[in-house]
Amino acid sequence: MAVSEIKESKKENRFELDYETLKTILDNSFDEIYVTNADGVVVYVNKASERLYGMKPSELIGKTSQEVSEINPWSPRLSPMVLQKKRRLTIEQKTCFGKTLVTTATPVFDDNGNIKLIIENSRDITESEGFKQELEITKQLLKQHKQEVEVLRKKELNIPDFIARSKEMKDILKLVRHVALVDSTILLLGESGTGKGVLAKHIHKISNRKDGPFITINCAAIPEELIESELFGYERGAFTGADGKGKIGLIELANNGTLFLDEIGEISLKLQAKLLQVIQENKFYPVGGREVKNVNCRIIAATNRDLQKVVKEGRFREDLYYRLNVIEIKIPPLRERSEDIVPLIYYFLNKYDKKYKFSHEISQECMDILLQYSWPGNVRQLENLIERLVVTVQDTVIDTCHLPKVIYQAFKPQNYINFPVLVPLEEAVEEVEKKLIIKAYKQLGSSYKVAKALNISQSKASRLIRKYCKDE
Repeated sequence: MAVSEIKESKKENRFELDYETLKTILDNSFDEIYVTNADGVVVYVNKASERLYGMKPSELIGKTSQEVSEINPWSPRLSPMVLQKKRRLTIEQKTCFGKTLVTTATPVFDDNGNIKLIIENSRDITESEGFKQELEITKQLLKQHKQEVEVLRKKELNIPDFIARSKEMKDILKLVRHVALVDSTILLLGESGTGKGVLAKHIHKISNRKDGPFITINCAAIPEELIESELFGYERGAFTGADGKGKIGLIELANNGTLFLDEIGEISLKLQAKLLQVIQENKFYPVGGREVKNVNCRIIAATNRDLQKVVKEGRFREDLYYRLNVIEIKIPPLRERSEDIVPLIYYFLNKYDKKYKFSHEISQECMDILLQYSWPGNVRQLENLIERLVVTVQDTVIDTCHLPKVIYQAFKPQNYINFPVLVPLEEAVEEVEKKLIIKAYKQLGSSYKVAKALNISQSKASRLIRKYCKDE
């Protein structure tokens, strides 16, 4: 539409707009402009009315608000309310087309203070409303995801107090309770399956970071070409096939919590240098990134390798080794702490009986074999065996016949009586008594249980334990 010439008054230095120009401006306004007089009659409506409720200005001008509502009803106009209250009002309303409008009605007064005109300005916020709903949905999803993460975190850390009856493990737990309260880096050493991961979780659980995340990465389980991006994350477009939005690394996810690096001896020398920077400076660069990121996490590393030997071979940085080895904790294999076998057996038996809704006992003969077995797979092997027995044994009592051949065949019956020459009967009886008491006390751990197992009084059991087990 052509716009009439805008005349400039040089004398007053201002612009004068003619009717057609003003009409063009108002008709091209995105907002609806709806004007009524003091009698409630529509005197002007711009073209936005067609978009908002499907009526042309010519269909509205000259009619009262009541008449307009009868033709095409929608939420009430503000004009009658402004006439009554004589002040500006704003409401949110819906049209018959489902549009959401924010309407502000402003009264215009004459010189005597009477309302001459009421100008309504209505803005379509339907799209904004959609954004608000999407934002609300996003907030709800974010809240739900946070709750799910919290549940998973609690489940991940839902471990029992570390089971320890042997002196070696009790000493380790005593040290752990002390060092868990500081942020020093810890290096856990031990054969595969000794419980390094469980101990790392236990340290986090009793530390000052217990409310933060516990992030585990098995350095041996992720291909070398992927582990850097998994650990440090990457910026968008960092490499072919990368997510267009980039990715947060596990180190950043562990912020304000604990990062557990299992099988640390398997990472490359290149990654060792970047990891050293994280430990020393608490900062790193994502893959393909130029902006440094700060992180505050405690690092617990674990390995079944002899890291000192790997350092001498030039496959592990010496400076990183010493940064990781601030506090070294070596977990002995299960065969070197036989006192822990019985409580571990009963813990796993109760765990899997409860999980699969069964009820089992273990015969004494079966327990003897399990106590003598060397457990090359350590606690993990023991746990897997107990789960297998719980699931497969239909009898109430788990006996020697239910054990795998590899375990049963390794069993060597112990001879309690082994005298190269004849000895007095009283001396032989005392030797057998000593072996029985020591064996029973090691397995059962209390005079009450020893008395019950050997069918003697508790006072006698206590006396014999003091006699024979004082050096054990």
